[in-house]
Amino acid sequence: LKDEIINAFRPIEQLFRIMDTSGLDVDGTIIRCYAEIGLELTGNFREKLGQLLGRNQDGAENGD
Repeated sequence: LKDEIINAFRPIEQLFRIMDTSGLDVDGTIIRCYAEIGLELTGNFREKLGQLLGRNQDGAENGD
C-alpha cells in the first residue's frame, strides 16, 4: 500500500523537483519558492506515511 501511494504521488513530487531546478529569471524566484514549499510538503508526506505504515517495508523511498 505504501509503495502504491508513493508511486501515485511521484509525478507531483517530480514537478516540484523540476520547479526547484528552474532558472532564476524574472519569475524563476517565485517558481523556486513554490518548489521549496512543495518539496517540504512531499517530505512531510513521506515522513507521515512512514510513521503510519512503518519504515521497514521495502520499496521506493524517494522520488529519484
